[in-house]
Amino acid sequence: MSSEVVRRKKVKRSSRSVKEGDGDVRRTTRKRKRRKGELRGLSIVCFVAFGVVLLALKVYLMPSKNRHGIDYERYSRGQSLRDAYLKGGKRKQQQQRKASLPLFSENGSRYYDPRQFPPLPSEPSERYNGEGRRHFRGLGDDKWMANAEFKTTHGPKVDYTKHKYSYPKLMMEPPNDGSYPPLEDMTKIFEFWGQDDLDDPPETLPEVLQHFDYQNPDEVAAAVKYRDLELPFKVYNVPEVEAAGRKWTDEYVGSHFSGENDDDDAPQSDGAAQQSVDSFFAFYYPERWDVDLLGPSPSLDIDWSFEKWARHAVYADEVGLPSNETHYYFQSGVPRQERLQKRRHWTFVSRDLPSFSSPDPTFFGFNPSEQKGIQCRFGERGVTAATHYDGGRNMIAMMTGAKRYILSPPNSCPKLGIVSSRRHPSYRHSMLNFGRVTLLDKEDSGVRMSDREKEWLRIAGSAPTLSTVLKAGEVLYVPSHWFHYIVSLQKSAQCNTRSGIHEEGNRNFGGLKDVMECTADD
Repeated sequence: MSSEVVRRKKVKRSSRSVKEGDGDVRRTTRKRKRRKGELRGLSIVCFVAFGVVLLALKVYLMPSKNRHGIDYERYSRGQSLRDAYLKGGKRKQQQQRKASLPLFSENGSRYYDPRQFPPLPSEPSERYNGEGRRHFRGLGDDKWMANAEFKTTHGPKVDYTKHKYSYPKLMMEPPNDGSYPPLEDMTKIFEFWGQDDLDDPPETLPEVLQHFDYQNPDEVAAAVKYRDLELPFKVYNVPEVEAAGRKWTDEYVGSHFSGENDDDDAPQSDGAAQQSVDSFFAFYYPERWDVDLLGPSPSLDIDWSFEKWARHAVYADEVGLPSNETHYYFQSGVPRQERLQKRRHWTFVSRDLPSFSSPDPTFFGFNPSEQKGIQCRFGERGVTAATHYDGGRNMIAMMTGAKRYILSPPNSCPKLGIVSSRRHPSYRHSMLNFGRVTLLDKEDSGVRMSDREKEWLRIAGSAPTLSTVLKAGEVLYVPSHWFHYIVSLQKSAQCNTRSGIHEEGNRNFGGLKDVMECTADD
């Protein structure tokens, strides 16, 4: 018995053949060898996969060595390959013949890849199948901090909350014949006052929208008539907006974003900062933004606190930050369900703007069941948000500072370069920097633009448009589906709430049908 056990043990270690009666031993040995081989192969695969993951994380998280944390060299290579592919022929040969074009113009302004814009009306539709990433992250630039320690601050060179304006005669009955609001070609709007001429505006800025005193019941009733006809207007003398403006110091707002608000029991608020290589910001879906196809993303998410953003915004006002330098934007939102909770669960925005957060109807939140929450935007000098529309009926309150709003009605959509391809990262938005409409005929502008961008700007230049400055203490009503393009004139704080969709719009300026036809995917 014992000798048989010893013999079998020796057989298991032997590579020689065994007798026919020991076939089960042969099979067991082969199975064990095969299993070891499989485990060895699986280990190799796992090791290689782990290495690939580590490399991908390194590429994703590693700060770029190029301008503002964006890998422009990668885009240049991709641009050459893409152009070669579109032209046909062998990629390598085409790439050797074509030198990469610079991504910044002589004056430092950004070059926009033509595929960021929709095809021109005379061009066939384009299918976009690019893939992006969940987030595009940046590091911010701290070089400015060495010059940002001001003993005293003088604020912006031009304080638009105190500038001189002219206002139209008050009309208690809204005209519904297309004469209000008065519109003119976009080119004329920017010829009168250039987008980046923040330090040299006209001596008197004309206002074309009706301004109603919120403390006058008759004027509030008139404003409701304009609202019912889906016509834009402004109200002023709003106590809670003015009170919030006095209360919202950088220290007060910053303490609520950091959770160190010892003066009240409001829960901590959430916010996030973004950076752009210049003053232009545009909405996009990062998971669809393919850098190799479209170039660097319009903006990057950064981990700046509100306090740090506010310091840069003060710095931007103090030094007159040029439009071609890095700009920063801070955004926050209040979820729609917050208004249904007990007040002790309200954040500072809901508490300080009760007419915006009330679960009951107010002049500003007149359809609370359709309210989508409150969105707040903190802008610094020059920050420009590309044109877009909101389905909801939009009340926009300015607590501090001032912003310039460029409004166009829904039926002007075909002229605004709105992207209609559903898979495109800028779907239903525009990437056009309207401030360039005045540069089309200037050979010495120093701004490099593709032929497609130039042609779209020529088209946009004829879009019916108005310009208005929204100052601290005022509230602007933007009707459903009206396009708005926004320029921060100085450090500012603004919040808005939306009250449901008005599908029909105004018979003279269009509504949902117009934008749906304009953005219909071919």
